[in-house]
Amino acid sequence: MFTGIDEVEWDSLRHAFGSAEDVPGWLRALASADTAERASALDGMYGAVHHEGRVYDSTLACVPFLFALAAREEVPDRGCIVELLVSIGGESAADGERDRRAWEAVRAGAGAFAALAG
Repeated sequence: MFTGIDEVEWDSLRHAFGSAEDVPGWLRALASADTAERASALDGMYGAVHHEGRVYDSTLACVPFLFALAAREEVPDRGCIVELLVSIGGESAADGERDRRAWEAVRAGAGAFAALAG
């Protein structure tokens, strides 16, 4: 589910508040059995990685890991992860290069949504 996460140079990527070095921890925490840890991670994702609906280079790097999380039945609160993906991909593709790339990345993985609907 997190294959390749440690190969991403998170410290060179940015989110709303600076370096994205904290993002791998949030992604891993989204799969936690602890409700409070998952809630804190989701808050971090919305609060920094997708702050006010914006797309950052770290947002783009998160998309494959978010899809991997959403696809795993054992991950609690997968619906929240799907909502985050929809929000990331739902921003207007005309708002800039990163928004367009986010829309394309989510669209490319949209088959996962159909599989989840089952």
